Amino acid sequence: MGSEVRNTAVVAAVTSVLLLLVFVWWFGFDWILLLAYSLIAVLATFSVPLLYRMAGFTLADEMQWLESRESADHEAMMDRLKTLRGQLDDLGIKEGVQQADTLTDILADYHSVVETRFIGKKNSPMAYLSAARRVQKNAIQNLTDAVAVGHSLSSISRHDDQANSHERKSELNAGQSERLTGLLDENRKLFSALTDTAVEVANIRSYSDYERLDTMARLVSLAEIASNTGK
Repeated sequence: MGSEVRNTAVVAAVTSVLLLLVFVWWFGFDWILLLAYSLIAVLATFSVPLLYRMAGFTLADEMQWLESRESADHEAMMDRLKTLRGQLDDLGIKEGVQQADTLTDILADYHSVVETRFIGKKNSPMAYLSAARRVQKNAIQNLTDAVAVGHSLSSISRHDDQANSHERKSELNAGQSERLTGLLDENRKLFSALTDTAVEVANIRSYSDYERLDTMARLVSLAEIASNTGK
């Protein structure tokens, strides 16, 4: 429930309890009357969110939340990508720069689709929207980690050979290089899932068909993996 209807329901519940106490004080403690009044109070309290939903206000709240949240997320992620691209470029991670550009385009397309197809519509496919956003954020986190790895590689290359053996430097360099390759490889898979699903979404005609998209399961699975790993 939205905060407004939740607060209204709480007020209704508190009011029902107070009126119940007044009822007992006024009419005395009669089990039958008390039970009947309690039942009426419970039904009256739960009718608040029910009527709110039936009147369509819950849907309006969800759409308003989706619009404001989508706009805020989009701006924040685009700004973050712009910063990451500059850092990756400074570190000489060319594929990272290319992935930042690719993800920027994916985010722009996604934002356009949300604005034109979903905002204000009754049956927005929340599973797709949520999964796609989590996968996008996972890809940004991978680029963030790539920047950290890039700085680590730069630090290793500048380190004095007298402080560490050549073999140790080679081991550290190989480990960080493998980590960087893994991050970029994972992003390729994320981009593939995002792109494939977006193509199907663009061609779909019925909202009820979203859950049956061939690529949806893969996208949701990647989103769940991202959530479970804390990314």
